[in-house]
Amino acid sequence: MPRADGNNKRNTAAVENMKARRSETILKYNGVEITPSITGFSLELSAEGTADNCSFEIADRGERWMGALFPKKGDTVEVKIFVYDWEGNGDNRSLSCGTFTVDSAGISGEAVTVSVGAVAKPATAAFSATQRTQTWQNATLKKIAETIAGRYQLNLFYDAAEILILAKEQSEQEDGAFLQELCQTYGLILKIYRDKLVIFDREGYKKKNPVKTISRFEIKREAGWNYQTDLEGSYTGGIITYTDAKTEKDISYEVGTQERPLKLNEQADSLGDAKRKLEAAIANANHDLFRLSFSVMGNPDLVDGVVLEIVDFGVEISGRYFVDKAVHSLSRGDGYVTALEMSKII
Repeated sequence: MPRADGNNKRNTAAVENMKARRSETILKYNGVEITPSITGFSLELSAEGTADNCSFEIADRGERWMGALFPKKGDTVEVKIFVYDWEGNGDNRSLSCGTFTVDSAGISGEAVTVSVGAVAKPATAAFSATQRTQTWQNATLKKIAETIAGRYQLNLFYDAAEILILAKEQSEQEDGAFLQELCQTYGLILKIYRDKLVIFDREGYKKKNPVKTISRFEIKREAGWNYQTDLEGSYTGGIITYTDAKTEKDISYEVGTQERPLKLNEQADSLGDAKRKLEAAIANANHDLFRLSFSVMGNPDLVDGVVLEIVDFGVEISGRYFVDKAVHSLSRGDGYVTALEMSKII
């Protein structure tokens, strides 16, 4: 039929005009690009309070890395991921992964390969190694974070409510560990990304619109998918008891229902502070009650801290998910793949 032939010709022409999708990693080591030598790369982005990290393999054909170039602790790695004509002609995107500090290295043969691991943290080890004693008084959490960030030449990105800390003792504790503990107490996520100290409100981010809808049928079949839930169930509410500093009386505050309560005995500066700490503790405990993981074709937009709409899994699994971890891997064999670990938003 003439009409069918015309459609076939147009479809054939459209396919012929489609450009082949392409991805690449641009990696600089101590400021020098070594991309042609990289045989595999993996980037792990985490919104779970752990540092982002990357790892890669170098084909050491000239055996230069076995000598003077062998990686040293504290060397810097800068990485960007690029995709071209990815989901159609002209769909060019990138993911700026930031700067990482080398913390591990190994070498194997006989085809000499150097394996390097690097983590996103300040180049100075003091952030996570030097213990400090200090009393913080009448300072917001943001101000405390700004002070700590300034010590390590980091800019601060803060996306959360102002939280006043009347008094908090940092006793023989590393700045990184102290700030991490403080953020967790108030339900905030702390990480270092692209030379910035990043703090954001996870529960607030869960309310954002999904950046993408992913169907079950887009998942990499060879990797499969996994769904887990804690059958005990979520906390339905909670109660916190603290001692008022002025009256020295014990004060209790309840939130939600007491069907399955979370109980806290915690210092608090005020009733409002106690309420914030209790709600954060309940949110932290309930966060990963329903967990889903799978791998899809690589996508620079799929990073930690974003919301995804997951469909075609049925009523139990389908829904909105918060991305706790995204691992971007590029290799000559498998191409570009993104592995996701997520928690269902309930």
